Amino acid sequence: MGLQSSFDTNRDHLNTGAGTGKLIVDLSAFKIGGTPIGKEPWDGDFFAISLSQDGVFEQESAGYELTSNDAVLKSTFITLENFQGIFLIQDQVSPLSTQTTKEKILTLFGAPYWTDLDDGEIIFFYEYQGGSIELQFEFPDGQHLGFITLMQNGVLSDAEQRKIYGVTKPWPTE
Repeated sequence: MGLQSSFDTNRDHLNTGAGTGKLIVDLSAFKIGGTPIGKEPWDGDFFAISLSQDGVFEQESAGYELTSNDAVLKSTFITLENFQGIFLIQDQVSPLSTQTTKEKILTLFGAPYWTDLDDGEIIFFYEYQGGSIELQFEFPDGQHLGFITLMQNGVLSDAEQRKIYGVTKPWPTE
């Protein structure tokens, strides 16, 4: 990779993860590498070519899967047991792992828009930008974080899904 490919001339910044293959997930700005969820992948992101059309970029051994539709980054699914990337929260590195508890997520993100309880498993649903961005934290054992999903127009953006999950709060979110 040449030096020029590390620079995003349209965004005037250096993407330090551009050539490393190490995924940088910004849970506050809703970005994967230099690409915001819901936007066309930035050419400097190592996954951009794979997602330039409808597709999936999966690195199971590194604990993540990215999906695109109409050449737009739609979602990121992270399996914390295998994840080798970096999380940012409010521009700070945050060491989220399988040891992260529900209480820690509540401290970092506040109360979720909705909480789903199902056979001991818990999912916190956070809705942003009027419900067009959804961040999910899944606790398979009811206590410890196992999976993180960040997506455009998430599960709860669909009225039928809100009904299935028993959501009683107004939509769209504020």
